[in-house]
Parts: sequence; C-alpha cells; structure tokens
Amino acid sequence: MSNGAVMLDDPVGDFIHTIDRLCRRPARGEGVEDSPHVARQPLLTRWRGGQDKKEHVDRMGIPLVRLSKAGDWPQILAPQGRQATHVISRGIPRARPDIQPGEGVPEILSQIVSALRGARLRFPRYELTALLVERLAEWHGNQDQARRVLRESDRNWGWGVDTAGRSADHVPFPLNLLLKLLPGFLHDLRLSGRVPGLGRRFRWLRRVLSGDAAKASGVAALLADLEPADEPAVARLLLRAFMDDLSGQYRRSPLHVRGAGHVFYPLLLLNEHGEALVKLLEERRADLGRFDPVVVVSYTPDAVLPEDDKALQRLIRWRRELVTAEDRDTWRRVLDTPLTISAPPVPADLTRYDVADPAWVPPARVAPWWSSRTAIALFWMALAGAVGAYAGQTAAWHRNACATGLWTPWTESGRQLAGTECVGVAEPDYLFSPGNTEMRQVQAVLQQENERAAKLHEGSDRPYVTIAYLAALTSTDRDTLAAAREGLAGVAIAQKRQNNSAGASEPLVRILLANAGGRMEHGSSIARLLLRYRDEEAPIVGVVGLDQSRQETVAAIQELGKAGLPMVASTLSADRLVNESPFYFQVAPQNSRQAWMAAAFADSLVKKGEVKRRARVYYSHDVTDYYASNLRARVVARMEERGFAVEGLRFTPVGGAKPGPDDRSDDPYAGEPRDAGVSACGFDGLVYFAGRGIPDFAEFVKGVADKCADAPPTILGGDDVTRYAADVRVRSAVSGVGYYYESFAAAPNKCGEPQRHDFYAALFATFPFECEEPGPGRTLDGHAALAYDATETMITAIRRLGRERHRVPVNSYTVWRQLGTLYTPDESGHAIEGATGALDFGAGSPRQYPLDKAVLILRAKGAERPTQVGLCGDVTRSSRSEIFPWCASVPEIYR
Repeated sequence: MSNGAVMLDDPVGDFIHTIDRLCRRPARGEGVEDSPHVARQPLLTRWRGGQDKKEHVDRMGIPLVRLSKAGDWPQILAPQGRQATHVISRGIPRARPDIQPGEGVPEILSQIVSALRGARLRFPRYELTALLVERLAEWHGNQDQARRVLRESDRNWGWGVDTAGRSADHVPFPLNLLLKLLPGFLHDLRLSGRVPGLGRRFRWLRRVLSGDAAKASGVAALLADLEPADEPAVARLLLRAFMDDLSGQYRRSPLHVRGAGHVFYPLLLLNEHGEALVKLLEERRADLGRFDPVVVVSYTPDAVLPEDDKALQRLIRWRRELVTAEDRDTWRRVLDTPLTISAPPVPADLTRYDVADPAWVPPARVAPWWSSRTAIALFWMALAGAVGAYAGQTAAWHRNACATGLWTPWTESGRQLAGTECVGVAEPDYLFSPGNTEMRQVQAVLQQENERAAKLHEGSDRPYVTIAYLAALTSTDRDTLAAAREGLAGVAIAQKRQNNSAGASEPLVRILLANAGGRMEHGSSIARLLLRYRDEEAPIVGVVGLDQSRQETVAAIQELGKAGLPMVASTLSADRLVNESPFYFQVAPQNSRQAWMAAAFADSLVKKGEVKRRARVYYSHDVTDYYASNLRARVVARMEERGFAVEGLRFTPVGGAKPGPDDRSDDPYAGEPRDAGVSACGFDGLVYFAGRGIPDFAEFVKGVADKCADAPPTILGGDDVTRYAADVRVRSAVSGVGYYYESFAAAPNKCGEPQRHDFYAALFATFPFECEEPGPGRTLDGHAALAYDATETMITAIRRLGRERHRVPVNSYTVWRQLGTLYTPDESGHAIEGATGALDFGAGSPRQYPLDKAVLILRAKGAERPTQVGLCGDVTRSSRSEIFPWCASVPEIYR
C-alpha cells in the first residue's frame, strides 16, 4: 500500500472512501469530484486539445445516497457525544439526528441545526423562520399580531428603537419628534421586506412567502395568510431556510471569502424514519438550477443493489455520466437516480482504515489560508488601516494643498496653504478662499469661457493659448478682495469678447488663475510653480495682472523674465519695474508721469490762491513697498522743481511694524495713518498722500476729520487712493473732508447711460451687480478697465502674429517680440483703443510702458460720486474742456 493508493478490492475501504469522496468539495465548481486516481488536465490544455466542451460544463449535483445494511456505520460516521476514530476526514461537518417514528420535518431540522452549528456554520434565516413557525398559531389571520412578533424577533433593531424613544424625552423639539417617529418608521420598513438594503433576512422571507412576486404584500400580511395546519408548506419553508443558509455560506466570491474555507460538504445521516425529509429534499433537488451543498445518506432496508458492483466504481461512473450528459433531460435522469451503496460489516479494527493515514487516501484539500478567521481579520485590519491612512492623507492634502476631491499620489493640486491663505495655480472653477458671491460669479464666467474655447478649438486651426492671471486673489480685507474681483472681471470681458470673434488669426484664449497671496508675499514661488505648469494643447504664452509694486512682485517679475515669459501688468506703476526684465510691460503710466501731474496740478492750485507753495508728502514706512517709496521720491523731486518747499513724513501702515533702532531715515515720523492725518491739520500747503488707499488712506482721512473737519487741508492722493474712493460705503464714513486723487482710468457713467468705451457696456451686461449703487461694484477705481487693457494688449500681440505674411508660431518668445511692436509709426492713431485710454508703446525706443498714457485728477467728498477735475492723455470720447491747459508742456521724458 503506497501513498495515494486505495484497496478497491476491500469492501470496507471501498465504502469509507466513497463516503469521504462524496463530502469532499472540489477546488473549483461544485458537486462531486472525479476519481482521485485520474489526474485532472489543466483547463487551458483541454481547450487547446479540442475536447468536447460538454465534458467540462459547470453542472452541479450531489446524489441522494441510499445506504443498505447500515449496521453500526451511522454511529461511526457521525459519532454523537464521544470522540471516535476519524474513519472519514475529521473536517466533515456531520449530523445524525435521532429520528423517532412519526417525527416531523421541523423536529428533524432542529436536531440537524443543533449538530451543525458548531462547525463554523450559521443559520440566521432558519432561526428566524423557526421562531416565527413556533408562534404561528398565535397570530394566524392577524397582521398586527404578526407585526408584533416580527418586532420581537428583531431584537437588535428593536432595542435601538426603544433606546431612541427613551432618549427623545431629553432633547428639544423637533429632534424629540424625529427620534420618536423616524426609528419606528424605519423599523417597520425593515420588517416589511420591501426596501432593498434594509433587512436582508426579511426581504428573503417576503420573497419565499410570496413565491418571488414583485408586488407582494409585506412580510406581516404574508405571515398572517400562512396556514398553521398546512404542515407540508411549513416544512418546505423551514427546509428552504436551512438550505439557503448553507448555500449562502458556501458561496465563492470576493464578498464571501469565508465560503472558500469550507472544503467539505456537511454529511446528514438519516435513519429509516427520516423519509419525510428525504422526499422534500428530492422535491427541492428536482430544480436543477439550485445547488444545495450537503450530502444526504438515508438508511433503507429494501434497496436493490447491482451485483458485483463496487461503491467507488459506481460513484466514478455516476460522476462521469453527470458531467458528460448530452442534454438537460439526461442530466436530470442521472441526478435523480439514487446512488445505492451497501454498507459492509464493521471490522473489529477500524484504525487501519482511518483516512488520517496518508497511506490510505490522498490527504484532504486544505482550506486556503486567506479564508481563515485570522487572515480575514488581518485583511480587514489592513484595509481599515489603509482606508484610514488614505483618509488622513486626503484630509492633509485638502488642508495643505487647498485641494478638493480624493488624494491621488500621481497628481498635484498646484496649490498650497501658506499661513491662512491658499496660494498657487488653479482653473477658474476653484475659488481661492476667502471669496464671496460676486467673485464666484466672475470665476464662473471665466470657467465657461475656458470650456467654450476648448470646444471651439476642436477641428479649428485658430491659435489656442493660455494666459495666466497672476495677482493677489485672497485677502482678509473686504476692499482688497473686491479690487481682485474687479481685475478678474476685466480679464473675463477681454476673454469673452475675444472668443466671440471669428477669423483664422483670432486666438482662442484660456485663462489660468495664479494667486500670490494678499500682499503678493509668495509672488516668486508662485511664478516658479507657474513655470512648471505644462499644457501642450494650450501652452502658457504670457502673464497678465500682477499686483502691488512690492519686493515680492519684483521677485516674481524676475523669475518670469528668466523663463522668457512675457508679462503685461495692469495696475503697477513703480518706475523701477521696467528695468527688472525686458519681458515686462505695463498698461499704467509710470510714477514719474503721475508725479509730474501732481506737481503741475499743485502749481495750478497755487496760482488760484488755494494753497501756499509748500507741500507735505506722507508716505508708507514699508521698505518692501516700492510703490510708496518711489512715488514719494518722484513727487518730492517734481515739487521742488516748481519751487515748492517740500517735506516728507513717514507713517506706519496698518498692520506694519514701527521704525526700529536701525532706522536711518531723516524724514519725521508721523505715527499711525490716523495720527498722520491729525498732523496734517492746519497745513496751508498741499498735502500729498503716497500710500495705499485701503486701509491707510481711510485712516488718514479719519484723522483729518477728528481734528479739523471744518477746515481740512488740501489733500491730493496717488492712484492707489482710487480703491478708497471707489467704495461709497467706506468713503461715506467721513463726509466732511474733501480731497483730490489721481486715477489711471476714467470713471464710467451710470448703468443705462452712454459709456466712453464698449468695455463698460459689456461689463455691466455680464455682471449686473456692478450696477448696484451703493453695492459691491467698484468700477470707479479702474481695476477692471486696467485688467481688461492688459489682457487685450496680450491678445493683440498674439493676434498680430497670425496676420504676418508667414504665420509665426505662437509661443512666449514670439508674443514677447510682438509686444514690443505695439505702436503706430506715424501720428495717424494708436495701437490699441483701451478702456483706460490709448495704448501705444512708442516707436523708435524700447519702451515698456504706454506713450502719453492718461492720468486723471478727480475730486471726492463723502458719499457724493467723484467728479472729474481734468486729465492729461488720450481718453476715448474726451472733450477739450476735460484736458488741463498745461498738458502740452509735459516733458518728453514723462510722456
């Protein structure tokens, strides 16, 4: 006797091996395995060999075995109450109910379930059904009683409903009402079996009781109609519950990993009094589409046995006939034919037949390691850890990268959290926080235009480019945020008008937003991040916007210039910026021109007798604010040229640091902006404010009002004061102090009135909130018009590339080259009719700022709408009366 061999001429071994083979579950599929002595060919090999596929169909079946001359074998095969020799594989779950004459199916099944419950098998459907059958007579014909019993059977949910009801007394209304009504309502839905995903056992019960009727009543109504005296129906219900519980646990799928761990079918040994259960099993197995993973051996004293036919040989032949059946009828005939086995006499020594001996039969298949409780527990622990880690990483990504959606290691959001601000690069559909409704509306238009440009690009030869808008898009200050929104609105109008145009040379424009922080603190790092952004379909060819002439803004200009990316700034005016990079352009005039205008205007006021020929220049003591220091130096120089006695006074900007021990400035220190305003009272010359309009000028004017509201000094503010003057809510807080201020854009007329430029008509039509007075609109400050002009300048350069005799590829270098040619060679006109005035960069010189750009002076007081005093420069539809008489004397260097 050798490993893997079996003595087929030994009746005892033949019998034991047959029972053992019936209970062994195949590694794939279901049913009874073929002979262990015939090696199974790999499936792929059989397919290549062209064998008949009917030999490998996935037909399932286990015969109902008739055991003749049982003798003591049932007690040996399924010992009760004591540990006997294994005989058949010890892992086989087995039950031998002690069935008495006349005993019904419910009692038999109860004994079987009690015996199998300890073999890693559970019977939730059977337990529910048995509990209901036990109390069937109580509530027959009464739905309310049936519903009450159902609630009692659902202990866990019932406890939850009761707990919620008791807790409801301790919470306020309407939560009290919700806790009293909702849990009970959900529990009734669960018990009805009607709602998918709510109460799987009750949905199964409804399906069984109704015969799979889709529009059947609830479980309570179906149970009330169940007849207690109909014993066959009750028996079938219990048997189906038992078998469905077994089938569910033997499923092989990723959601039922434990099912793969059952390598043996349960063995039921029914004595001669179990005929009622056997008949129900035969009836159930007549449905060939259902497979019940259980081996049933019944004792019969009158079985007819074939002569000279061994049990194992019959099993092999039966299996072969089953898997090679030509059709469904043949398969049914084979499956319905009982497999009758004659039990040999029990030998005196059973140990030599113990299948635990590897010399007797091949060892039983071992359950896959991944189906064990430990493996499953470790898997769920690892999965929970992975999900937790992923959720934590996603939360950290949202927090640190200002991202949305789920974290993916191979993507970057293009944004990062810097302090309390989110900075970086984003599509317009992402709202940099903090934001508001108006900002969201503007970015929605930008996103719509981006999507429209992408659609228009499909099948078109028009240039398709990306223009980045780099600015301070976040701020804790409401007014600074409104100015950022105005800039975006101007860009949106330029993009929309361009995408509406037609022609082979007309570019399709996509806008990308880049936020450098509220004070442009992260300008250089965001510029570097912008350079890493790649889109082969719509490459970045230029940058517009920029904001605040500060140290970080200069660093951003230098970074973009090193990468060869052209820039067109909208509001920047500091003189030094054009020297930072040849790729830098601006649509606003320089501070030098603004300072000359201020000095000329001050001279005119002296001639009118409104001020003495003296001047005080108040400026921000912030070494990083190049705008304030540059404007102060230029104003002082121009005033002195006209014979003014000028002194400079410093103040600490709101939120800034006061001068320290290492301060070397010779100018007097005036304290906070409000203190500086107080110090200006009584001065009979011109007070010039060279600082930020919000919040510094707002505090400066309040200081003036605190001390000398009845007789304020004559004040002239730089162009940044437009931020203050544009907001009627802010400027109306000080109603008694009037002031002049310089501006780079002519204020639009009210909505419904004719406008100087088509830009304002398009702006008001696209964003109706701009027409509200007072309201969120800030078009008086010129930010929207300047951003429009900057974007239009970049688009014009791209457009002209397509108009060349030989079409030039559109990239950052060709666009930069074209920006330097935006001028008219003669005096016949100007290159661009901007919303803020004519844009012409001048022929014969490498200018990077417009020629003779408009500078306006306006007068404001309280909530009154500012009035224009005069201007110098070319403004669309301007009359001679608007132009100062001394504009012709502007030196060439300041033009």
